[in-house]
Amino acid sequence: MKNFKVGILIIIVVIVGFVAWYNLSQKVSPSTTNQPLRVGLNPWIGNGLYYVAQEKGFFTKENINVQLESFDDGAVGKQLFNTNKIDALPITPETGAVLADGGVDFKMVAMTVTSQGADGVIASAEIQKLSDLVGKKVAFEVGSPSHFLLSYFLENVGLTTNNLVVVNSSAPDSGAAFLAGKVDAAVTWEPWLSKAVERPGGHVLVDSKSLALFPDMMYVRTDVFKGRPGDVQAMLRALFATIDWIGVNENEAADIIAKNFKISNQEAKDNLKTIRWLTYKNNMDSFGSGQPRDLLQKAADSWLRLGITRSRLDAKNIVDDSLLKNLY
Repeated sequence: MKNFKVGILIIIVVIVGFVAWYNLSQKVSPSTTNQPLRVGLNPWIGNGLYYVAQEKGFFTKENINVQLESFDDGAVGKQLFNTNKIDALPITPETGAVLADGGVDFKMVAMTVTSQGADGVIASAEIQKLSDLVGKKVAFEVGSPSHFLLSYFLENVGLTTNNLVVVNSSAPDSGAAFLAGKVDAAVTWEPWLSKAVERPGGHVLVDSKSLALFPDMMYVRTDVFKGRPGDVQAMLRALFATIDWIGVNENEAADIIAKNFKISNQEAKDNLKTIRWLTYKNNMDSFGSGQPRDLLQKAADSWLRLGITRSRLDAKNIVDDSLLKNLY
């Protein structure tokens, strides 16, 4: 009888342990759905990450169907996100402020890459310092990362974009307009920064190397964040695995990025030197220190001050690392 009771007790312990393990595993790693997860991408070198993840099968390994939707104009990307045409949008902090101001309900869940020279201001020969931009025709997309970057630099010398003749155009179009001699300066990203020298006297005036951190933040619509957490987590695991893979396969990664961005392999390799990938550990450290929240808040406060947005954003209501903490 004693052995029988001990046996029953062991069975009960095993069952309870299994149920506890199953419930914990379901909480930590929700299953994926069959629905596509639509990600909007602008033609910035850091977004090459998604093409590498797709081509090398990292999304497939995580059983997640990620659809990449490309756009050139930042306004188009915001509209796609706002009208539920895409589910996720990796882009810089100031765009989050614009989206929130427009009433879009979303969460910021991770950071994948930061610009360290991939974004900047290109200028003609007569423009050698920021104050030389006063009264000059400067091309950039209003309300975009380029606008935020330029405003950051101008504020440091007591100026605003009101001191310029603004030509509103997307980053690629701004770079092309500069090379064509249609504007005096442009705010854009690679590969246009490297192409500045193709215009006689063209040069990079300032770039994102001067910023402590200018990251792409992963914005996810709240309905997707709440309704499909397993899909979001699967995508993030795939992206972090891709970042680790790129670290030891840089040449192959550059080949994939060059093909998708229609640039030469050498251009891709050179451009990749101007960014820094943000690993899972980087994310955990940053979120733990409150850095993403502070970055988003600073961008939002700057936009409000400049009149780009109308309402104050509280970054604490948008930044959410709960899926990140339970990623593995």
